[in-house]
Amino acid sequence: MSHSTSDFTSHPPPPYQHHASMPQTSHFVPQGHTHSHDCHRHHGHCRPPMHIVVPTIPDSRTVIYSRYNEVHPLLPTGRRRHRCLGCSFFTILGAMLILGVFAFVFLSMPLNTTAWINIEPHFCTTYATKEYVAELNTSRWNPDRMRICMASPAFVHGWPHWPSKCEDRSGTVIGHFAVNHNEPDCVTYWSGYKDMGCTASGSKKRHIEQRLENLPFLADYKEFCATTPTRFLDRKFAGADSCVNIPIWGVYGQWFIDDHNC
Repeated sequence: MSHSTSDFTSHPPPPYQHHASMPQTSHFVPQGHTHSHDCHRHHGHCRPPMHIVVPTIPDSRTVIYSRYNEVHPLLPTGRRRHRCLGCSFFTILGAMLILGVFAFVFLSMPLNTTAWINIEPHFCTTYATKEYVAELNTSRWNPDRMRICMASPAFVHGWPHWPSKCEDRSGTVIGHFAVNHNEPDCVTYWSGYKDMGCTASGSKKRHIEQRLENLPFLADYKEFCATTPTRFLDRKFAGADSCVNIPIWGVYGQWFIDDHNC
């Protein structure tokens, strides 16, 4: 017992040395156990105690932030109101521009050949003249449609013709055109020149008569008789002075010209 006490007194345990290269860790040593003392006592030297370093992993958390709310999952909550206001403004502006373009097209129809559609010939109205009708290609709500009708020419046989009259048929504007060229079925002429002598003694008038040819069916014979030109006795006449329609025989024109011999 005394020997053990003297050894412990003469050879105290070496002080604890801190290793700079190793991290400081705490070790749990049960009470009553002194490993360094026993190692020194029985073997004279021993290895320094092994330090086990367990790295610590920082506690990490993943936080997900969402900019979408539960009510509108597809629209950003911070910018949804501003975008809707911008969309509404541009939508209204686009609609106004479209309406303006359509109003400009309908209210200012260009005065050209495209203003008329469905051009059709009707019947002969007078010598070498046939009436054509056409529909004005404009909106029925256009307040200036009648003015546009009178100012818009229609092209017939390659030539422009302005309407002689315009009429409104329940919103549809119809133009009437008198075409006086390239209409051979409307060209009448005179034949069978006859000198009927003096109208009366001392009248100073001579009676000339001719038959009207190529009169169109159901045409106004008085109109064609008065507008069909002729020439005789070195004089030119725009039409007959009067006409007589004799059944079966036809229409005859009459002229009463000055003659001092009568």
